[in-house]
Amino acid sequence: MLGIISKSIAVIVVIASLFCSAYAFADDSDDTMAAIEKTQQDLKNAQTRQGMINGSKEATEVSKQIKSMTGNSANEQELYNLASDVLGNMKGLSSEQLAQVIQQAQKDPEGFLKTWSPEQRKKLENLAERMPAAGKGKRP
Repeated sequence: MLGIISKSIAVIVVIASLFCSAYAFADDSDDTMAAIEKTQQDLKNAQTRQGMINGSKEATEVSKQIKSMTGNSANEQELYNLASDVLGNMKGLSSEQLAQVIQQAQKDPEGFLKTWSPEQRKKLENLAERMPAAGKGKRP
């Protein structure tokens, strides 16, 4: 299950970085906060999210990976909701700090997980248990 959690963390980081990059970040922290909030809304809204996915080859690939990994639309939506929630942890950061956090999280997803609230980690664990890949390799 640790592999699923690591993959999920990596996907959340990719989601956050792709969707955040869709908005121009200014040096102003208010602009960065607004971009984060807009990204959070877009992650939760399937129609808006699909529009953003259609506009990016990278986002299309991430979307395919998420669909494959999550196994159903309910799990998929829950992963996007969790990504939105985790992105909220980054409010108050400058665009430069946000980019650094995302870059570091891509290098060390398990270190990134340690920055999450206990509730966010529990949501990820519960979601990971329901993903199709969680049952692969288990002994009867």
